Amino acid sequence: MHEALDSECAPDVQKGMVHIADYMADRGLSDDDVAKGINRSRPTVSRIRRRLVRPDWETIEKLREFTNGASTADDYMSLGEAAGEAAQ
Repeated sequence: MHEALDSECAPDVQKGMVHIADYMADRGLSDDDVAKGINRSRPTVSRIRRRLVRPDWETIEKLREFTNGASTADDYMSLGEAAGEAAQ
C-alpha cells in the first residue's frame, strides 16, 4: 500500500539513498553538469562526488532539488564509504 501511495504522491522520488556520485553515474552527468545545475564550482562537486567532503546544508538542499528529491542529507552522513572507494 505505501509503495503505491509513494509513487502517486512523489513519482520522481527514488527509494533508498542516492549519493550524488551514484546519481551522476546512472545519468551520465559530469561534475560540470552538476556544478552548473546547483550553482557550485566543478571542484566542489568533484570533492563531494568522491566523498572527500560533506556538502554544507545549502548545497545539500540544492542537490535535493537538482535530483528531484532522490539525494537527501542522509546520503552524506559518511565519507569514503562507497563501493568504488578504491577508485578515488
